[in-house]
Amino acid sequence: MLTERLRRLNRYREIASILVKYGFGYVLEEVGLFHVLSLKDRIVAEVKHGNTKEAGYRIRCMLEELGPAFIKLGQLLSIRSDLLPVEIVKELEMLQDQVPPVPVEEIKAKILQEFGRPVEEVFQSFNEECIAAASIGQVHEAVLPSGEAVMVKVQRPGIRQVVYTDLEILMDLSKLIEQRYDWAEYYNITEMVEELSESVRRELDYSEEARNTEIVQRQFKDCESIKVPTIFHDYSTDQILTMEKTNGIKVNELHTMAATIDEKRKIADLLVSSFITQILREGFFHGDPHPGNILYTPENQQLVFIDFGQVGRLSASMRYDSSSMMMGILHEDTHQIVKAIFRMAYVPSDINERHFYDDVEAIRKMVDHSPQEGLSLGLTVKELFSAAQEHRIILPKEMTMMGKALVTIEGIISEMDPSLDMIALAKPYGEQLMRERYNPLKMGKKLWNKAEDLTDTITNIPKKVEDVLDQTSKGDLKFEISLSEINRILHKFDRISNQVSFSLTLLAFSIVVLGLIVGATFGNNTMLTSVPAIEIGFVIAFMMFLWIIYSILKSGRF
Repeated sequence: MLTERLRRLNRYREIASILVKYGFGYVLEEVGLFHVLSLKDRIVAEVKHGNTKEAGYRIRCMLEELGPAFIKLGQLLSIRSDLLPVEIVKELEMLQDQVPPVPVEEIKAKILQEFGRPVEEVFQSFNEECIAAASIGQVHEAVLPSGEAVMVKVQRPGIRQVVYTDLEILMDLSKLIEQRYDWAEYYNITEMVEELSESVRRELDYSEEARNTEIVQRQFKDCESIKVPTIFHDYSTDQILTMEKTNGIKVNELHTMAATIDEKRKIADLLVSSFITQILREGFFHGDPHPGNILYTPENQQLVFIDFGQVGRLSASMRYDSSSMMMGILHEDTHQIVKAIFRMAYVPSDINERHFYDDVEAIRKMVDHSPQEGLSLGLTVKELFSAAQEHRIILPKEMTMMGKALVTIEGIISEMDPSLDMIALAKPYGEQLMRERYNPLKMGKKLWNKAEDLTDTITNIPKKVEDVLDQTSKGDLKFEISLSEINRILHKFDRISNQVSFSLTLLAFSIVVLGLIVGATFGNNTMLTSVPAIEIGFVIAFMMFLWIIYSILKSGRF
């Protein structure tokens, strides 16, 4: 237990030092963690206090140096234009997860630990030079005993413990910030960190990445233009992933092969169709489609998708509502967009629907008439989600990842050819989905299922009414209330109760002081009054008053 506390304290100090290094020492002072710094670090913080020049750049560099958990946090924040200024968001969109490789001796030791055999016995050959290195793992080329060329992704030794510690620290910080700032409660900072934690923990499990890869592979088994590498399970563990070797050019480096305009358009069309298929038809999609994870092989004219550590999942109802929202965007139908958002999200009862409708209409018109080509669909989705959050509409977390994926894909397409319009590319696929939705056979099946559900509901009504009446007569009827903002409400109750306690204590103290004055004015010199009872009571009351005030202020809820 002591070792665990020391480990967390050391990591706190390391994080604090890096914050100071990039001029954000005042953040530690604001949240009450300035004491973890050494005297030297505190002096440096004072020098840099208030320096906000190139804040976005410094934030990006800081997050990259802090490691994978903080990089993922930055990537999550990069789609929250409602939370951060545009300049900082643009910097966060450029976050890179590239670090120097681990020495090959450590990688070989990891392989020995996972397989119980040295690398020479596991693989026919193993390239000691890594071809890609990130903060969680690095990739080496190898050849299996059967002769197949493979890519071996090996998790960095000790990285899990570092990431888990960072996630715990981020959770502590989010709770502390929510206690101190109303805006943090409003934006559900703790919930955002919980979402991040779940995503990163999944990414650390390579066996889950193997399953994700095979799911996407099945999605495109009949599509020759999309390639997903095969996983070799006998040579994979939860910390080592061995997959088929794939060659190709990163989609943001197509200029190196002098691709023609028609070829770029074909690649863009493949990108759009593949993600429409993944998101709206299958409900299971690549959650991190940056250019390094998408390759193009000119000889086969194939797109190759790799690295499925992050994936998005949409239920049938979310797919239905998402496609409705997309079609509303494609057909410039504000009413359809608003209806779809209201169906898929939690909408507060006091929302101003007309105001929200007007905001959605303004976003649709603004993007529709934007002179910046190739950024229509992703930008619209991003702005819609920001408008929803400003109106306290809580969208499912899966929708956030969907928005991020669309923005990333659209950025790739725009970089390939700024004249390409993603809305024009997506429209045929969206219309095809809608035709499938309104297929008479599908609609008939859906109506039949709804009729069955309605029949079951009507049939069960008498029994349900009887149960309620029986519980009422016995006094056993209970109400369960679920409030998404229960923590915020309890926090407000704490503040109110502390303020009441403060008022009562102040009143009691005032009465004691009044008694002291009255006793001093009208008291008689008797044996009883010779005992300084009022003075003693005053001292005790005063000490209790100070103790209560200290407790209330220390809680941070006054």
